[in-house]
Amino acid sequence: METTLRAAWFGASFHLAILGGALTACRPAGEAPTEEEPGATTPQQVQLAYRNYYDVALSPGGAMASSQLSRGTVFVPIRQPDSHELRLGLDGSPLRYTCGVTFISPRRAITAAHCVDNINVWDPPNQPLEVRMYDPMVEADVKWETTALSLAGTFPLYRRTPLGAGYSTTSYQCRVVARCGNAYGTYNCPGNFPRADTALLDCGAASPGCRYDYLGVADHEGEGVPVSMAWAHEVYAVPEDRSSDLWQHYTRYGNYDPVQNYHYYPANQLLPLVSKSWSDPPRPTVSLGVTLVGTDARLTELHGCHGSSGSGITQRNEGLGTQELLGPVASWDSWVFTAHDYDFLCEDPARTARKPGDAGLGYARLSVTQKLAEGKSAADVCGTEEPGLFPTPLLWLTHDIWILRKGMTGRQSFPKRWPCTDNTCTSWERLRIINEPLVPVARGETLTLPSANVVAGATYRVSVRVRALETTPPLITLALGNQTLLRGVRPVAHANEAAGLVGIVFKATRGGSQGLQVSAAQGSGAFAVTEITAVADTLANGFEYRSQRVGMGIIEPGTRTPVPATWTRMASSGFAARLRAGQRFLVTRQAFVKGRTWRVEFDTSRDVMGMSCGFITADNRELRLRCNSVNKRILANFNLGDAQPVAFFIDLPKGQPDMALDNLRLETR
Repeated sequence: METTLRAAWFGASFHLAILGGALTACRPAGEAPTEEEPGATTPQQVQLAYRNYYDVALSPGGAMASSQLSRGTVFVPIRQPDSHELRLGLDGSPLRYTCGVTFISPRRAITAAHCVDNINVWDPPNQPLEVRMYDPMVEADVKWETTALSLAGTFPLYRRTPLGAGYSTTSYQCRVVARCGNAYGTYNCPGNFPRADTALLDCGAASPGCRYDYLGVADHEGEGVPVSMAWAHEVYAVPEDRSSDLWQHYTRYGNYDPVQNYHYYPANQLLPLVSKSWSDPPRPTVSLGVTLVGTDARLTELHGCHGSSGSGITQRNEGLGTQELLGPVASWDSWVFTAHDYDFLCEDPARTARKPGDAGLGYARLSVTQKLAEGKSAADVCGTEEPGLFPTPLLWLTHDIWILRKGMTGRQSFPKRWPCTDNTCTSWERLRIINEPLVPVARGETLTLPSANVVAGATYRVSVRVRALETTPPLITLALGNQTLLRGVRPVAHANEAAGLVGIVFKATRGGSQGLQVSAAQGSGAFAVTEITAVADTLANGFEYRSQRVGMGIIEPGTRTPVPATWTRMASSGFAARLRAGQRFLVTRQAFVKGRTWRVEFDTSRDVMGMSCGFITADNRELRLRCNSVNKRILANFNLGDAQPVAFFIDLPKGQPDMALDNLRLETR
């Protein structure tokens, strides 16, 4: 819970309750300010520094897209220590703590143990908790700045304008299945970690991670490593006057009593946030040393408030180009930061200005997160029951290799680092959104993917990237159940490519649950596979699930390296790709097979003139057409001849307003 041992805000360097300099402050005691009023309360200094530490992240995208989408909030009702009865606010409403969670599998998420301790969660199997996930949103439809300025009145009956109709979240029922740390009531902890502050939640068959995202757990941690954090909090503007009602019952956390602070009342709507790097001097926030007593935690330069507890602190996996989880924001004994031990909801910026190199938030050590992540279940995978489309095998290759076969020898790193920018990079390697691992297949061995529901007579495309591990060339056999698709085929590699391609378009001879098999044919040398892709040829991709968003990226104007796409929403869709003027939307991992004609269709949020789209080929050509949107729909046909496509792209011209696109169909003939 957020108040245990003063929670996880010691060293935080900004006041989340107060907005940046673009926003004016509210008057105390519920009087709304006007621009004409002389003598209106001026913002305090932190309002200018506040936005240097975070961004409101309504449209997840870029390097932190996976962290943002994996982030949720657990709501924990506050209870009396002895009776476990609900604690009520002065208005009679039940109070609650809010903490961050980070999904590490389709159904399981990591949070801090102090968020779900044995006082508030004394009977874990029988106490379901709400975990709220944040859907992509359009900022103009959320109007969070209007809400931030609207807070007024007298505690606890404050008045506030709710966030706009575009604010969208989805809730799941989850349970604590493990809790590590003696101070919080160890429960089902898989190891001896008395100083830990980490817990594991299970959200059941609803599997939020399949719709949103989930992160891998890091293999190592260290000092000086760049770190980031996605979290959530309400955002309000509060007057500088410390005698005002708003200051006393929101900025101040008097005696650490949640009854007296509006943050713990249920009326608040939390906004998805993401940490920012330092601006002066410009550099990433990094990890620091470890605490020696109290909670076993590693400190960082990140900053937060009550409510950032449990949020995942992540680092970049340089080999894959993805974010990976280190651990949840933890609490520790007050000796660590005695100077910060005063009763404010967030750190008082007037007394403890922070700068690069100063310790802020810390995370519970990686070893505990790793141990909790070991408890895998065959039920904890994304479903394969939907007819027409295989969930991308990337999920299995990067997270769930143990499902594919027992005794797995592990993965290998791709021979070219991501991003691939030197002169030897081929078109395919340069356009990879992330660097996927290689999975070895020995001579005479078969790699079988989990079964998916196949429709008899439907057309599918399958492709596999193959890298030779021996001087004897690889010979690949592909099969779907009892249907052989290819037998003893040598992968085709273009000049300088580190891996060749095997691909086919076929019709399924029978329906039902079937597994795709990749095997070494007789006479084949050992090889490793990556980017195994299976796509239903006629199915429109609505981007609604993690598996459907893999391989989608953005190339910014003047750059060559793609980053993960940015996601927004449309009227009929929870996920749609957002494209800004001058950007290129890039589509990879679609089992691009050569020697075919392509029919391309997709929806747009508005009609667009002057837009172009097309294919990038293995020999680095761009085959494009003018793709004007009529009635918010685009239809184009491409005859690529014998060219080998490696990506599809959409270019939005400079000077255009933002556009969203959805329901993308790439169909061959």
